[in-house]
Amino acid sequence: MDNVLAPYLTADDERDRQQQLDELVTLRAAPLIRKVLRRTLGFYVNAQGINASNQDAEDLYQEALTRIIQVLNQLHTSSTITDIANFEGYVSRVTSNICMDFLREKSPARTRLKDTLRDLFRRHGDLVSWEYEGEILCGFAAWRNTGKSAFPDQDMRELEIKLEAFQSIRFADEDVKAAPLSQVLSELFDWIGRPVDIDSLVRLVAYLLNIKDHQVASFDDQGARWDAYFKANIHSAESHAQANELLARLWHAITELPGEQRDAFTFGFEDEAGQDLFTVLLGAGIVTWDELADGMQRSVEEIAKLRTQMPMDGSLTADVLGTERKNVWKWRYRAIRKLKTKLEV
Repeated sequence: MDNVLAPYLTADDERDRQQQLDELVTLRAAPLIRKVLRRTLGFYVNAQGINASNQDAEDLYQEALTRIIQVLNQLHTSSTITDIANFEGYVSRVTSNICMDFLREKSPARTRLKDTLRDLFRRHGDLVSWEYEGEILCGFAAWRNTGKSAFPDQDMRELEIKLEAFQSIRFADEDVKAAPLSQVLSELFDWIGRPVDIDSLVRLVAYLLNIKDHQVASFDDQGARWDAYFKANIHSAESHAQANELLARLWHAITELPGEQRDAFTFGFEDEAGQDLFTVLLGAGIVTWDELADGMQRSVEEIAKLRTQMPMDGSLTADVLGTERKNVWKWRYRAIRKLKTKLEV
């Protein structure tokens, strides 16, 4: 049994057990569920599991959370349930299965593509898939069991943006859609240079082969791609001190933006762990509550209330700012351009 479950399973009384259960769900399960929803479907829910513009996202989040709680309750009351050796991997698998059930109904073409890929990996000698830390990774056979992990979410979004360049370089003289699937995968893996999780691979190949289903409502992809630049640079910092230095520079640059651009960028920012910008800045000691309020030109009370809603998608940001969603995109885009210029100096 995973050691993270021990405090919950050995709790002495009901009050302690409930507290341990709440911590497991809130601190470990919920962020993972949100991450899998984003990676697999592009669905966004905030820290409270809410997306006012996408009921499917909320329903899937609640379904995953309910299943995890049910299993944890069964662990405490039954000795026959299978041991959970890796709790985070288990949460990821449960959520991924829920997403796949949703996709089978909403996206039959992509579901067929995923089945085709899995069949190819079973039959092909050089292209394989394998399980690693709760995920199904895909790549060359030589990569199996190397301990390499797939790209983080923001890197996959950057890869999607660059797929046009991939096509022009690797398939300059032929139509990628007419090429054998094994050739497309070999070229893609060689270009990426490391394993890719199966859901991200489906998204990339579907884009390359122009495989489309009826559009599934998603979170604000434009904002996610724009601020990926900052998350990638913070993540790639060589030390904790360098990451904090970049965060401090980012915060200073944010405070110099026009108010609507500052808010549009800040409200939608989310780091790799799903934390909003206020939480990241406060946790790193970059600002105090008073400094945060002063920089955002709001009261501490307003900042505390906004923090409970962050990170926000485009629709919620528009509601909070009393504007249209297209304005949020415009302001966020302009903010990104200015911030990149300042941080690259």
